[in-house]
Amino acid sequence: MSRAIKESLQRLRQAVFSSKSRIETIVSGEGIAGTRAAPPQSGTNDKKIGSRLDNGETFTENGKRKKRYNFQLNKGAENPTLKKLADKNSHKVWSYADVDLEDKRSSEEKLDDFFDQLEENLDK
Repeated sequence: MSRAIKESLQRLRQAVFSSKSRIETIVSGEGIAGTRAAPPQSGTNDKKIGSRLDNGETFTENGKRKKRYNFQLNKGAENPTLKKLADKNSHKVWSYADVDLEDKRSSEEKLDDFFDQLEENLDK
């Protein structure tokens, strides 16, 4: 896996953790499938971070409600590797992670696990 993609995922993680409202939005499963979950498409987020989380479907697995999020690259990334990959297919899902909507742990703990899943599921 490209170092640029891993670094972009780390920047995305930092951006999400820097906003309490963004943390709550993700762990509560807000958002319509196919729309952007994080970061907001404003300022220089797309350029500097180079990736985004898109809302996926809400589903039930083993009796628990879950929400899937997809990790994708941005065409407007300033990193040339990310830009080149996104220009080929900006809708490619490079990784995914699920949030258990019934999990009673703290939002930060759930989000830590969420980003660990994203790293583990990176397209190899």
